[in-house]
Amino acid sequence: MKRLIFTVLMCVSASSWAQHGWHRYNHYHHHHYHSRSAEWIVPAIIGGAVVYAATRPVAPPAPTVIYVPHGYPLPPVGFRYEQILDAGCNCHRWVLVQGQ
Repeated sequence: MKRLIFTVLMCVSASSWAQHGWHRYNHYHHHHYHSRSAEWIVPAIIGGAVVYAATRPVAPPAPTVIYVPHGYPLPPVGFRYEQILDAGCNCHRWVLVQGQ
């Protein structure tokens, strides 16, 4: 897939680069004395950014951290510990909550 994207981008950039140079110099009554040596810089930067983004490796997902309060057993599969405020005693309690 990356090779296909690279090939398409190279064809598009080559065709856009080539379309500007041929028709200007065939007319002998038009004289263009300005330098065209730096016209490749912007397409090169854009093409480099696209190729870099397409070939950059995907970052691995963050590891799953299971927090277990001191003195508690590991939670069953599909559950986790959360500390919540109990309105009855106005204190924090550790409870098992379903879902990860």
